[in-house]
Amino acid sequence: MKNSLESIEIIDAQIHEPWPGQPLDEGQTAQTSLWQVELAREAMDAVGVDIALAVTNEAFIDLAHTRYPGRFPGVHTLFHTHPDLASEVRRIRAHPAMVAGRALVGDFLNAKMRPEFAAGVFDPLYAAAEEVGLPIFNSTHGGCANMAVIAERHPDLVLIVDHIGVAQHPVSPPETMSWAPFEDLLALARYPNIHVKLCGAPLLSQQTYPYADLWPNLDRMFAAFGHERILWGSDYTRLRSADLPRGERPRRRGITYGENLTYLLHSDRLTHAQKALVLGGNARRLFNLPPASQAWGPPPMSWAMPR
Repeated sequence: MKNSLESIEIIDAQIHEPWPGQPLDEGQTAQTSLWQVELAREAMDAVGVDIALAVTNEAFIDLAHTRYPGRFPGVHTLFHTHPDLASEVRRIRAHPAMVAGRALVGDFLNAKMRPEFAAGVFDPLYAAAEEVGLPIFNSTHGGCANMAVIAERHPDLVLIVDHIGVAQHPVSPPETMSWAPFEDLLALARYPNIHVKLCGAPLLSQQTYPYADLWPNLDRMFAAFGHERILWGSDYTRLRSADLPRGERPRRRGITYGENLTYLLHSDRLTHAQKALVLGGNARRLFNLPPASQAWGPPPMSWAMPR
C-alpha cells in the first residue's frame, strides 16, 4: 500500500563506527574498518534503515563507499585545530563519498562552547562551506543559541543543530543534560537555513519506551520548525551505551537501535507524510543523496552455507 510504513525510506542522519563487544585480536586489527562497516550494515538491516550518514573516520567512509556505494554518505568532522579550515572544507566538498561537514563548536567534556568559537576560529569554515554548498552539522552541546549569528552571516548555508540543541549524556557530563537549552533551539526557528537533528531525545525521557513524556517538547519543536526542517538521527552506538535506571531487565542495554527508530515510526503523533519527511525525505533533499540500490540488502544465504 502506498501509505504503509514499508513505503517510507529510512535515512539515519547520524551513526558513528560500531565496535565489537570485545577487543579485536592483534591479527584482526588491520581489518578494523571492514568489521565496523559490516557491523553497521547488519545493524541497519536488522531495524530497517536504508541509508545512514557516517560521522566517522575516512577509512570507514572510503571502505563503505567502495563496498556499498551511496549507503553510507560521509560526514567529515572539521576540527578547530586544523591549520586551514577553508581548504579542508573544499577538499571534503570534492570527496565523492562526503555530503556534509561537522563543526565541534561545543566541548562535550564540559558542555560549554569552545572559546575558539567566540575567537572566530570557525569563521573560515562557515564562509567556505557557504561558498561551496557544504551543509554543516553543529555540535553545540547546549550552546545552540550561538548559531543565530552564523545563520545571519551565512543565509545560504545549510546549518543543522545536532542533538536537538541540548547537552546529552553519555559523552557530556550527566548533570548538564536538561531541556533548558531547548528554548534557545526553538528561538532559532526564525532562521530558514537552520535545521534540527532529532537525535538523542529518548535520553531525556523519564519513562520507558515509547517515551510518551517527550511529546510535549517534540510537538513544540515541530510547530516551530515544521516537519520540513527536522531530520532523524539515531546515534545508536552512543545511545545503546546509556546506562539509565529505567525498566526491569537486568542486562545493561541502553536504548536500542530499534527503539530509537520505532518510537517515531510507529507513533500516532505524526502523519505518514510527516514521518516520510523526518525519517528520510529531508535528509535526501538536503544532501542530494543518490537513488537507493537494490544491492544493499542482507547477503544471500548461499554466502554463509557450508561448502
